[in-house]
Amino acid sequence: MSQTVREVAINIMTKINNLPPVSTECCIYRVPEKFRRENEEAYTPQVVSIGPFHRDKTVLQSREEIKLKYLKGFLSRIKADLLACTRIIKESEDRIRQCYQEKLTQGSDELVAMILVDAVFVVELFVRNLYPEHQDENDEIFSKQWMKNGVFHDVLLLENQVPFFVLEDLYNLTTLRTSVTLFKLSYEYFKHALHGHELAATRIQVRHLVDYVRALQLPTFPRGTSKQAKEFELTRSAKELQEAGVNFRQAAGSSSVLDIVFRDGTLEMPHLVVHEWTEVYFRNMIAYEQCHHDDKYISSYAILMDSLIDTPDDIDILTNCGILENQLKSTDDVASLFNSMYKETMRESSQFIYSNQCESLNAYSRTRWHQWKAACYRWKVILNQEYFSNPWSGISVVVAVVLLVLTVLQTACSLMDTYAGDARRLFHSHN
Repeated sequence: MSQTVREVAINIMTKINNLPPVSTECCIYRVPEKFRRENEEAYTPQVVSIGPFHRDKTVLQSREEIKLKYLKGFLSRIKADLLACTRIIKESEDRIRQCYQEKLTQGSDELVAMILVDAVFVVELFVRNLYPEHQDENDEIFSKQWMKNGVFHDVLLLENQVPFFVLEDLYNLTTLRTSVTLFKLSYEYFKHALHGHELAATRIQVRHLVDYVRALQLPTFPRGTSKQAKEFELTRSAKELQEAGVNFRQAAGSSSVLDIVFRDGTLEMPHLVVHEWTEVYFRNMIAYEQCHHDDKYISSYAILMDSLIDTPDDIDILTNCGILENQLKSTDDVASLFNSMYKETMRESSQFIYSNQCESLNAYSRTRWHQWKAACYRWKVILNQEYFSNPWSGISVVVAVVLLVLTVLQTACSLMDTYAGDARRLFHSHN
């Protein structure tokens, strides 16, 4: 064996031995490129960088001063000083590094300073949202709607996170912790845009804010996935299902948008408001689930909605029954949003939580009676579109039908008179 070959093998083995162990703490990921290609802006911070992944972006550097102002406000209301805050981060440095998918290149001092400033900014943001009296005069975020919207967008991003335990450690230094939990503070910040059920602090372990907002929507129904690893079956569009006799109804009293039930010919779905945050929220949830979670709840919802929505007509059906509330510009925008939401996120029914609902919907719509109803419905739609699209065309059709009936009756009467006359002549001739 040549010396060169031996050296190559030794170098490869050295790299293998130097690989870092896979940490169970890992929870903050780079968005996979196949998702990012669909909509770069949905994964990229616009106003503020939080954490290490977008730290060096020049366009975000001007907001570092705002973070320091928020840190100053935070320090003025806590029972500890800056040194104590720094010590808390320093003691958790190894655990913090393990939370990120990539090996962080920042040195110890740089990382500790960055995480401290960014984490305090998030905590102070939530405090000022719930308690406006803590906002600065002419607060640079809350006094400007575009800044407020931009920051809200940025804290929803998977790549723009710090570990949740860091937020908790810093928040526990405040006097507010005795009256309101960090879970409650987070919920108050997100609740108006991301409708979901409030979480009890002891109910679930949260890794970061993306994990938190996902947890707000976890379904209350038991998972209905198939036990066999097979390709799952999607259902038909809302219009096709309606033609086959399926009714749509807004679910009453549901705390999760994922609580979808099909029973007695009716598909019940909770109310969903589609607005400017919807795509950012869903795309980052899907990316996070693909990287971290076995239970693909948000991904399954996006797939089901894509199956139900093909055209603006499907949007109209879901809107008219109260399932969807469209705050975008048009129904085309909503259809486009759901049709482009997921790409190759799953293939097996064991991951698709709506497998049972789709199988039941398809079985229901395939029965002979419901196929006949679908045919009748289509003919009714055609008649309405072709002949009853406006009052005048409808009146014309009715008049034509009446004239046809009168013509048939007149012809029948003439035939009857003719046959009656022939019968009388025949009777007289015999006499």
